[in-house]
Amino acid sequence: MKGLIKLSLIGAISALFALSAYAQPPGLAGLVWLDDKIEFDLNAGNLVTSGALTTTISLGNQNPVCITKATNSLDINLDLAALTGISGLPTITLTGTALAGGSQVNWSVGEVPINLCLRAADTGLPADILIKKITGGNLRAALTLLDSPYNSSTCNDTFYVRGDDTGGNQFNYLNIEAYALCVESSFTRINATVRDLDFVIYTGPIPEPASMLALGSGLVGLVAMRRRKK
Repeated sequence: MKGLIKLSLIGAISALFALSAYAQPPGLAGLVWLDDKIEFDLNAGNLVTSGALTTTISLGNQNPVCITKATNSLDINLDLAALTGISGLPTITLTGTALAGGSQVNWSVGEVPINLCLRAADTGLPADILIKKITGGNLRAALTLLDSPYNSSTCNDTFYVRGDDTGGNQFNYLNIEAYALCVESSFTRINATVRDLDFVIYTGPIPEPASMLALGSGLVGLVAMRRRKK
């Protein structure tokens, strides 16, 4: 009897340790957490500037890009050069957080230095522009489980979760500090914002999360131990 109680206790403790090791966001965000790829498809967006240069430039419909990520994190590495088609832009890391019971994922980034002079001939702008730094950014996606899998030729993978931008410009933006003529001064400063974003992501495997299996094993062991005590 004591041996059975001890065995159940060991099983329960082991399961709880496994649960903590594999703890992950709830809901569909948990599947994003397990995956190592995300297809990011930017359908539309605008670059809006004020200050030394006031204009609105359409980003157009860009080709999808495949984002790689660690399987134990919602953080992603976004290649801005591949996403916008402007060479020289860096890859930035966005920190991911599960929201709304796991039905949404929010990605945010703080200040990122860039210091890249873009020539007018390459951007279509009326002057050369110094991209000084990103001052902050955010992306938010609402997740849905697909009835049939999405086969991504971009990532060469099959995905079961789709994410659509949600929250409008309040939660989907990229703020940039820039300078006209590639000269940094108060007279040439440009405040730029990438906004009006329309994007879709695809991600998510289908297997049962390991944390659910661990939790189930732990509960079974605890219940069995309690019954034997009674």
